[in-house]
Amino acid sequence: MSNLNMDTGWKQLIFILPLMLIGFYPLLRMTFFKGDITKELVISEVQQRSSEGSLEILGLITNTGNRTWTSVTVEAEFFDASGTFVDEAAEYVDADIAGNAQEHFKIRIKNPNSELDAPDTKLVVKVAGGHTSPF
Repeated sequence: MSNLNMDTGWKQLIFILPLMLIGFYPLLRMTFFKGDITKELVISEVQQRSSEGSLEILGLITNTGNRTWTSVTVEAEFFDASGTFVDEAAEYVDADIAGNAQEHFKIRIKNPNSELDAPDTKLVVKVAGGHTSPF
């Protein structure tokens, strides 16, 4: 005869359930309450210049939200006069972008083809990705 009882009582459930909820809270924050990078980060003051055999795209990222964004990727896409995609380039922003802050960026394209410097080429710069801490 054994006195070992494997039955869990309601007292144990009341104790364990809050601990489980506290443990899953970070996962819930990461999954359901993460920010939208396309709404919080806005690109402005975009300039395009050629220097020393390369094409540089300069601009300013403004964080309109309260979250700090890290590993932000900025992407420049080039389209010809008919709207056909020509080329793209991307660059990571080294610095973290705190809430309600601004950060400058530069995308450098070495040895660009002649289509990128053409006057009728349209440049579209956008935020392509990034991460934020859930806490």
